[in-house]
Amino acid sequence: MKSVTIPGWGTVHIHNVVLDLNGTITESGQFIPGILGALASLRKQGFRVYVLSGDSRGNLKQQLDRFPEIGIQITETAQAKRDFVESLGPESTVCIGNGNIDVEMFKVARLSMCTVQGEGATPGAICNADIVVTHIKEAIELIHDENKLIATLRS
Repeated sequence: MKSVTIPGWGTVHIHNVVLDLNGTITESGQFIPGILGALASLRKQGFRVYVLSGDSRGNLKQQLDRFPEIGIQITETAQAKRDFVESLGPESTVCIGNGNIDVEMFKVARLSMCTVQGEGATPGAICNADIVVTHIKEAIELIHDENKLIATLRS
């Protein structure tokens, strides 16, 4: 777990990192280069990492078979994503996504980040995120580097 005190925003205790699949860590069904290594790095630092998806392409489990340390959860609705985050403990969870299906988990997570990449992001996701970044690697860097997180969120 990592704790970061952010002036004017409060303390963030990060234990869980929950990520959307499509448009967040994949583009057109393919993992964004370097993302699986970045997720493995989060795991090595003690974070619990989960990938949520409706699995519309039907290959989520096959894609992540070689990474058993990453949890996989099939979630076909925004409410299912929210329920999963609530089951983990939203007060110690960071959620990262880009679409309408991510809005409900953004609302309950202690920290939420919206990525705007090749598949875009919805206005609902952008407006309900605490932070908006232009690439998933930037979101991962914010988790790694508390100074960047503080600089972004302080008031």
